[in-house]
Amino acid sequence: MIKNILLAEDDRGTALVVKTQLEAKGYFVFTAANGLEALKILSFQAVDLIITDVVMPKMDGVDLYAAVKKDPKTTNIPIIIVTDKAVFKESFASLGVSNFVEKSTDISTLLKKITEIQNYYEDIKKFHKVLVIGKHDIVTKQIIAALNGKNYLITVTRSADDFMSKALTIKPHAIVLDVLFQENAASHELVHAIRCFSSLGQTKIITYAFFPEDLGIDVDAVESVKEAMEQCKQAGSDQYIGRFNQAFFLEKLTALGI
Repeated sequence: MIKNILLAEDDRGTALVVKTQLEAKGYFVFTAANGLEALKILSFQAVDLIITDVVMPKMDGVDLYAAVKKDPKTTNIPIIIVTDKAVFKESFASLGVSNFVEKSTDISTLLKKITEIQNYYEDIKKFHKVLVIGKHDIVTKQIIAALNGKNYLITVTRSADDFMSKALTIKPHAIVLDVLFQENAASHELVHAIRCFSSLGQTKIITYAFFPEDLGIDVDAVESVKEAMEQCKQAGSDQYIGRFNQAFFLEKLTALGI
C-alpha cells in the first residue's frame, strides 16, 4: 500500500501545490529541494514511493535515481520521473525506468500513475515470481511456455548487471540460471552475489545446462558443465536440473515449494 511519498522538486511553489493535492487524497508527503535532501530523508524515513523532478541543484533526478537503486535498503522503492522532455525519458529508459509523468500542477495523471504502480505491486503478490537469465532463446521460450497459464510472473534478462537490478527489485521466489552463463560475471559469481543479500535469502536458485541438439554432447562440454555446476553449488544454488526439460523443470519448482 502506497501511503508515504517522497517528492523531490526544487520549485517550492510546484512542490507545495503537488504536496497539498496529494495529501488531500490521503497520502503523506515529504518534500526535498534536491537529490541530496531526498537521500537524507530516506536515511531516517521509510517511504513507499518517490516522485522526482530531473533538473535540480546539487543532485539531479538522474543521480538520485542511481543512488536509490544502488542502495539495497531503498532499491525496491518505485520511482516516478517527472519530465516532458524526450531526451530525459530516453536517458532514464536506458536505466530501466518506465514510470514517467509530465510536469504539471494538475495531478490527475500523477494520481493515475500512482494507482497503476499500486495495482502492479498488489498483482505481483498473487504470483510466484521467477527470474530467468540466459543467452539461449530456445530455453527461455521453453521456460515461458512451461510456466504460461500458471500462477507465475516471469522476468527474463540476458545481462548480469540487469539481472542483479531486477533480482533486488522484484525479489523473485526462484531464479533460473544457465550454468555456463558468462556476461561480465560467471554463473557461480551471480549465485554468490545473490546469496550476499539477506533480502533474497528465501530465493531458490535452479541451474540448467543447454546443449544444442546439432552439436551433441562432447566430452569438453560435459566437463565444463560439471565444473560450473559444482561452482554454483558451492556458491549456494539449490538445484541443478541438467539439460533443460519442461516437465522436469516444473517438477523441481514444485519440489522447492514454488
